[in-house]
Amino acid sequence: MTASRRLGVLLCVAVLGVLFAGGLVVAALAGLPAVLAYAASAVALLGVAMARGRHLLAPAAPPALPPGRTCTCCTASQHDPVRVV
Repeated sequence: MTASRRLGVLLCVAVLGVLFAGGLVVAALAGLPAVLAYAASAVALLGVAMARGRHLLAPAAPPALPPGRTCTCCTASQHDPVRVV
């Protein structure tokens, strides 16, 4: 496991711990209906955060090349005539 992935896992565990502690506080102060509402909103926010995180970590799409071009390192295309010198 790389260091960046380990750091991400630790961050997720910390966020889940804070959400759980917040749920305990809500349960102590407001009762079961408030806990259910808190849990639903926490799950929804975690889902949005996961989707945004996956989108940010997805590899970038390769640049679109014009028809006939196989690379971006030169100006020639595969359809250019060949001259033998």
